[in-house]
Amino acid sequence: MSEAPPPPTFSRKDRLYLRLLRLLARIPITWLQTLGRYLGFFASLSGSTPAFVARRNIELCFPDRDAAWVAATTRQCLQKMAMSYLEFAKIWGSPPSYAIAQIRRVHGEEIFRRAISGQTGTIALVPHFGCWEVMNAWTNQYVHTTVMYKPAKDPGVDTFVRSARSRLDAHLVTTDDSGVRSLLKALKKNSFVAILPDHVPDLQSGEYANFFAIDTLSTVLASKLWQRTRAAVIVMYAVRNAAGQGFDLHFEEPAADFFSDDLVTSVSGMNQSVERLICSSPADYHWAYKRFKTCRGLDRVYDRRQPPLFASAHKAAQRYQQDA
Repeated sequence: MSEAPPPPTFSRKDRLYLRLLRLLARIPITWLQTLGRYLGFFASLSGSTPAFVARRNIELCFPDRDAAWVAATTRQCLQKMAMSYLEFAKIWGSPPSYAIAQIRRVHGEEIFRRAISGQTGTIALVPHFGCWEVMNAWTNQYVHTTVMYKPAKDPGVDTFVRSARSRLDAHLVTTDDSGVRSLLKALKKNSFVAILPDHVPDLQSGEYANFFAIDTLSTVLASKLWQRTRAAVIVMYAVRNAAGQGFDLHFEEPAADFFSDDLVTSVSGMNQSVERLICSSPADYHWAYKRFKTCRGLDRVYDRRQPPLFASAHKAAQRYQQDA
């Protein structure tokens, strides 16, 4: 009988993070949401990197909106992001039944049921929108989920998150070629695979495709998996209701272009699906991520010292000309 692997060795910082996460998990979620609103508000005034990145992304994606709307949406975004991260700690540190109880309404449940009823497996596109961690326990009542997982930088945090996800019986695979093979194998076994459609991949793992009229390096993983398996595909997200009123879970169909055998067209359809979701509620998207760090025809996106440099006409360019 093989011996169990030794427990990780934690530094003082790791132990501190673990204690903090366990403490947050004991606090009522309404208190955490209130704390998150205050933290996000002060972050929006701080000039911090997340505040700058969120504002710059919103400026680029909504060039027709004025400066007051951009500022208000940036503030709301940072508040909702802070709330989400505190909610994650609460959900990770609670039994699955707690997360399930937080789901008050399910919209488009027939889309989910139809997807999992087939024999081809299901690909769920899960953008950085709302509070995605609250969804896992609900879906795991009906499907076994396989998801790529990149270990957290801090071993204490990583242990806490892995422990939480193991309670859901989720299969975590590595973010490399081995993980991709595991996703493909899971789909061929009619499993449920969750994929982030809006992260920036390595150059060799992506294609340039339009995202808010910007030619942006985008992941090809979901498109290639669909082309290989013809799996069912859905878009899945959860949106917070008023404080203490839980979350609504949503299932939607992706844009029609996703189902194309042309890879760039399919990736563009994936981006259209995310863009459509963002436009429905811009402040619920987690904008403090350098989504446009690798683009064609757009440089200096996150340079504080000078405005973005556009190689061709774009509506957002007028904003920076006016500010100059």
